[in-house]
Amino acid sequence: MVLLFVLIIGFVHGLDNGLGLLPQMGYNSWYSFGCHVNQTLIMETAKQFSVLGLDKLGYQYVNIDDCWAGGRYSNGTVYGQSPAFNASLKGLADYVHSLGLKFGVYTDRGTKTCAGRPGALGYESIDAATYAEWGVDYLKEDSCNADGNQLVAFSEYAKMRDALNATGRPIFYSLCGWNEWYGPMGMALANSWRIGTDDGNWHNILVDIDQNAQYELHKYAGPGGFNDPCLLVGEGPQAKITNQQSRAQFSMWSVMMAPLLISSDVTTLSGMNLETYTNKDVIAVNQDKAGIQGIRVQGENLILKNNTIGGTNIWSRELIDGSRAMVFLNVGETAVDISCDTECWNNAGFYYGVNVKIYDLWDNNKFLGNVSTANTYTIKNVSASGGVEMYKMVPYFDEYP
Repeated sequence: MVLLFVLIIGFVHGLDNGLGLLPQMGYNSWYSFGCHVNQTLIMETAKQFSVLGLDKLGYQYVNIDDCWAGGRYSNGTVYGQSPAFNASLKGLADYVHSLGLKFGVYTDRGTKTCAGRPGALGYESIDAATYAEWGVDYLKEDSCNADGNQLVAFSEYAKMRDALNATGRPIFYSLCGWNEWYGPMGMALANSWRIGTDDGNWHNILVDIDQNAQYELHKYAGPGGFNDPCLLVGEGPQAKITNQQSRAQFSMWSVMMAPLLISSDVTTLSGMNLETYTNKDVIAVNQDKAGIQGIRVQGENLILKNNTIGGTNIWSRELIDGSRAMVFLNVGETAVDISCDTECWNNAGFYYGVNVKIYDLWDNNKFLGNVSTANTYTIKNVSASGGVEMYKMVPYFDEYP
């Protein structure tokens, strides 16, 4: 305990880069291209962001995941894997910047990345300086081939944090350690921190939702740093979920104030996924400036004790105008009604008997009517396996009609 206290005292100054006041939005290459990523694909992705208008909605980071690095020169400087990338990524960064976007790369705190490319252990300062010279705006640092001890992990991530600070260039720092125990330390180390497993399927998406709830990780997030339950899966050769599940994930990531990093191939997005990722009302929830992460107000873990999927959840997030964004989620095998009773309303932050106006965020902010929190509110027939409704609940103080 004494060692942990000393370690925390050493970390309290944090990343100090002025970034991450709101959850990051953008793209990550892993689920769309995996280790088949190359410079041309990243350039096409960046261009498509502009074509689709994603940049106008707040999606700004175009990030390469693993497999870009080829090795190190004799002086320790990392270089890109040929022929997929040039030795220096500065030209690629310049192209992304020319489109008004920001550019990100990937590394690992261990000896090697998850795909066996050069890790950052012992090279933190030289790598940070290289990234700054190239014009990198975002760094994701993974945790493969690394010591699993918590204190060692904290120390190694702190080394990269300090190396990035020392460059003088604001570089968003995304820690990818896959454990809930990064939550209490996250804000001191990075702008976002992974809290669970890779979410490459529906089961793992629900695992990460449960992690956020059962460990009460909302306590540790706010402007400057966010719990990261992983990428937006969508559709692609590396990972795929249904369009309905994709919409459910986007709803949950928004109420959980999570990073919105599309990992589908944006040049082939389905119409529904494009509609999902460009919903301004739901994005506004994710980017709400109050910086308060949502909580589960009704329901239990969605991964059951026998490791199967089932149940319903209601989540609520307090917004800067005093309203709440609420998500009603059904992951069971049959359609069900989902009800918010007086205890649910109370957990969501509404006093008993308050009158609330309801707006449907997935239907152009359509006004659905009024309800008193003295009564149970029921949504009928929520679809199975990822059925979701997302409403903005606005309290008002006129006489209830």
